[in-house]
Amino acid sequence: METSLTWLGRLVATPTEGDWKQLLDVYGPLLSGWLSRAGVPPTDRDDLIQETLLVVVRRVAEFEHRRPGAFRAWLRGILANHIRRFFRTRQDAPSIDLDAIADPESVLGRAWDREHDEYLIARALKLIENDFTRDTWQAFLRQAIDEQSPIDVAAQLGMSLNAVILAKSRVFKRLRQELQGLLD
Repeated sequence: METSLTWLGRLVATPTEGDWKQLLDVYGPLLSGWLSRAGVPPTDRDDLIQETLLVVVRRVAEFEHRRPGAFRAWLRGILANHIRRFFRTRQDAPSIDLDAIADPESVLGRAWDREHDEYLIARALKLIENDFTRDTWQAFLRQAIDEQSPIDVAAQLGMSLNAVILAKSRVFKRLRQELQGLLD
């Protein structure tokens, strides 16, 4: 399952029900968490997620990936606008500063960017795990996540040093393909 801008680009020309489902599967949980922290009641979150993603589908042709993090900033801005509109019609106020969400330089904007990236990386790692043997995957995790040296990993897994280094490189290459254009 791809999550790249190529996949998002298909939403411009010939979006399928599968593309819509994938967009919802990829971004729904992330948007739901952001809406929760903004103080949007659970009963209204699904509607706001749908409205936000409909804007993405309608306007993805206008989106230009000119700088790192452009998509996530664009998505965050669309969501902030929907949250503003939601709270304008209610008596209560959002539990966060919506201007800070839209500002990529604010503490909240940077935190949401970090959460976006961590969420997509974790999701992509789950998607690609079965593309590799158990030893390759373990060699990658121990080096990249556990920060163990390749020499230690090779000894632990009974692999050659070269195989351990190549394992990390191959998994990172595949991860970059999966996340192409969505992360800095």
